[in-house]
Amino acid sequence: MTSHGFGHGTRACAVIHALNQRNRSRFMIFSSLPDWFWSENLSEIEHQCIHAETDIGLIQKSPFHHDLDLTAKAWMNFISFSNENFDRCLHRVNQFEPECILCDISPLGLWVGQRLGIPSILIENFTWDWMLEIYAEKNPLFHTISQQLFDLYQRFDLRLQATPFCQKSEYGITVNPIYRHQVETESEIRKQLQVPASTPLIMITTGGIGHQYEFLDALYGHSDQNFLLTGNYKSIRCEENVIFLPMRNPFHFQDLVCASDAVIGKVGYGTLVESWASGTPLLGVYRKDFRESFKLREFSKKNMRSEEMTLKEFESGYWLNKTQDLANQKIFSSKPKIENGSLQVAREVNSLLDK
Repeated sequence: MTSHGFGHGTRACAVIHALNQRNRSRFMIFSSLPDWFWSENLSEIEHQCIHAETDIGLIQKSPFHHDLDLTAKAWMNFISFSNENFDRCLHRVNQFEPECILCDISPLGLWVGQRLGIPSILIENFTWDWMLEIYAEKNPLFHTISQQLFDLYQRFDLRLQATPFCQKSEYGITVNPIYRHQVETESEIRKQLQVPASTPLIMITTGGIGHQYEFLDALYGHSDQNFLLTGNYKSIRCEENVIFLPMRNPFHFQDLVCASDAVIGKVGYGTLVESWASGTPLLGVYRKDFRESFKLREFSKKNMRSEEMTLKEFESGYWLNKTQDLANQKIFSSKPKIENGSLQVAREVNSLLDK
């Protein structure tokens, strides 16, 4: 499982739930995401977590900026597949004797599957070879990295492309957006947060990477609204109309999105799709130097109530003038009626294993 943010992890959790619903299973998860993320999302499913480097992604300096030189250096070391990390992963998978290996954009599972002769299933909305190739002009190492990753990404037995995906593959099977189902209702969440149903609740998020919000003081001036901030906080606390939530908290992220009247912040796959699934309007920042952004923007414009802002507008708090109008739009939003892509993935995986 790639550890590039929580979005791919949330997608994997949705797929694991769908697979377990069809056939009760055991799962071994290779990831560098914290163990609590998996235990809280998969509390009723038999699983064990192996802390491992499954890919490099883009090394982040902040939620909105990355370091290309450090990223290139780390990828060059990774694609050698020659250190203790890879030996340990091979050994643990061999001991576990799985029926298949699921890879959410991580090339490690494909490499392990080929080495051990285990069917490998690639789930993606982009792949790292495609993502990184555009950076070759800035650092020529990315040409070597992308070519080797491209070869690895051909080693699948089944390829499933989760909408909105960036580049159609000749051999890919398209599935609907993949998202986690609601656990608690909007009213239950608001009651726990002590936010009345009549008060707009605005969620502010930068995904799985914390951010220093420069506009914090301005929030207190909008006392007719409540703001829910996720970040690297030590504990849950409420100051006037602002609720601070640490990354690890008692709530499921998708439930918070459902209970909110609008979501504000950085747009990644997880935040986009869970906002869409809940009918919650989105005011987002799409990273200019991140190749996936064009497809996320296209999906939001066509399929949900959404608006876009620049990073400068986000950090300045300029968007505060829009939150009331955006929150009012939720009344007219509806949840999508199409099947969750996780159920389609489960069917395809079972069909592969039944052959």
